[in-house]
Amino acid sequence: MKKIPFACFAVLLLAACGTTKPSTFYVLDSNAFHAESKTSENADNIKIGIEPVFVPNYLNRPQIVIRDDDGVTLKISEFNRWAEQIGDVFPRVLAAAISETAKYPAAKQINLNRDLFPYRLFVEVLRFDAVFGKEAVLDAWWTIMTRDGKTIRRERVTLTEPAGGTYAAVVASEQKLIARFGAAIGTYAKKNLK
Repeated sequence: MKKIPFACFAVLLLAACGTTKPSTFYVLDSNAFHAESKTSENADNIKIGIEPVFVPNYLNRPQIVIRDDDGVTLKISEFNRWAEQIGDVFPRVLAAAISETAKYPAAKQINLNRDLFPYRLFVEVLRFDAVFGKEAVLDAWWTIMTRDGKTIRRERVTLTEPAGGTYAAVVASEQKLIARFGAAIGTYAKKNLK
């Protein structure tokens, strides 16, 4: 009689020693953009410092978030993760996308001295996720202010990209969303920030 509970315990103990599936890490890549290292007539005037990006709590985690078909249920993957936090990588990738549109290094993530930048960009991400096999969505507010705090432009943008049914496909779609977002801001900056 005592052998059966012991055998069950031994099986459970051995099962606990099994290996777990390894995690896969994904990155949003600022090197995908190639801002030309040349000057233009505005090269010394347009310097956009990107403030830390506000990211909603549901995205402020290492796991990639997928939205269910119902639009309100979220799936958090333990084995498909970001290589770095979205709030950390988003401004760097956005700066590269803005600079690519401007055709010179026009934007940079603010690390230390805000006074170096005549313009400051604030971004509030409301949604940045995807539904497998449907679409990825970026919904965000962006605001450009002068160094002394005057608001130049405030706009809400909602962008979508087709998304495949894998995590790699979703990450590729989200990379495209940031590229389009940066292109919109870069186009505005190129035309309006003298």
